[in-house]
Amino acid sequence: MDQTVKPQSPWLRSAAWDSFWMLSGIWLLAPLWVFRNTSAALTWMLIAATLILWLSHRFATTYNAFCTPAYRGLVHEQRTRFLLWPAGIILATFGFVFAPHWLVPLDTWGKIQVLGTIFFLYNSYHFGVQHYGVLSIYRIRAGQDHTHWLKRYEKLFCIAVGTVLVAIAQICHGAEVVQDSIMYHVVAREAFASAFGVSRIIVPLLIGLLAAVFYVGELTSGRVSVPKLLYVAGLTFQGILAYFLDPISFLILWGAQHWLVSIALGAHMAQNDKSISLTASPWYAFWGRFNTGFWPTVFVLVFVSVALTPFFQFAVHPEKLTDAPGFFSVIVPVLARSVFAHAFIALNFTSVYVHFVMDRAIFRFSDPAVRKVSVPLLLARAA
Repeated sequence: MDQTVKPQSPWLRSAAWDSFWMLSGIWLLAPLWVFRNTSAALTWMLIAATLILWLSHRFATTYNAFCTPAYRGLVHEQRTRFLLWPAGIILATFGFVFAPHWLVPLDTWGKIQVLGTIFFLYNSYHFGVQHYGVLSIYRIRAGQDHTHWLKRYEKLFCIAVGTVLVAIAQICHGAEVVQDSIMYHVVAREAFASAFGVSRIIVPLLIGLLAAVFYVGELTSGRVSVPKLLYVAGLTFQGILAYFLDPISFLILWGAQHWLVSIALGAHMAQNDKSISLTASPWYAFWGRFNTGFWPTVFVLVFVSVALTPFFQFAVHPEKLTDAPGFFSVIVPVLARSVFAHAFIALNFTSVYVHFVMDRAIFRFSDPAVRKVSVPLLLARAA
């Protein structure tokens, strides 16, 4: 990646801002520790995090692509990636969900499991890639050599810890994200359970060794990045705790950290987009009112998340409607009709698959055209 914007600080915005948004994998440990023995508090933390952050992060890069004018030319130039791929995903997902039984011989839950398997496998990789992306941002901010062996090792570390080892832990724990897939039809859960005790000894040692190699390389690189040191510490704790925390606690740590980073980068880049006058286009003029500040953009994303999350969640898991707070009772008659339930199931998986494509489109820095647009928005110091 070209260092388009000369770094003035090792932080993306400031030590305080980065500590909350980018390094949340560290401070999230505090509330998890405080409420470790209070299941009700942990459950409400997960509900709150899901309502506020889950879909906010999912739509962040889509918002960047279509609501910030800097990407207008890129979207026009790369229609296949920004328009045709999402359109194909929408048609394929809706077609699969609404396909008659004679064409797709699966009931609704069977279809959810197939779509959930695709989600679980790619989402695990998606998390690891985001970890590497954050390290890459801080590598550039610190002015480190992008040809150094440590850059390649960082990607290996993020995929090994943030993707493979965390995914194995989730399978062993029987996390909900795994139960919504066909993983246990491929490999019996008992096979993982029998080896789980040994993995709790071996995996932390392996992660500690992998982290030690990183720290040696970073501390001897000549330009040490404090944010990188802290971020890898958070990722190391995350990988180890995946084998010891209960599924709810780990989902808060694992999910909220990922969601906060995505929302922060999306709003940060939208705020930094000053490429067009607000009067030049009615569409961009409307969104420009939010993009003038970080928090207004966050508000838009959070509003969408709060509005849609209950429909998405309860469409996939309608049995949870009986345990839902009373103010969600309005959803019951909507999802009682099969066509609406299937529509929200399709929308849920469509949005996450499109999210994967949009993330790749916005942060595909190997493409010079993407790099030319995204790097200045990402690395510019916010006003």
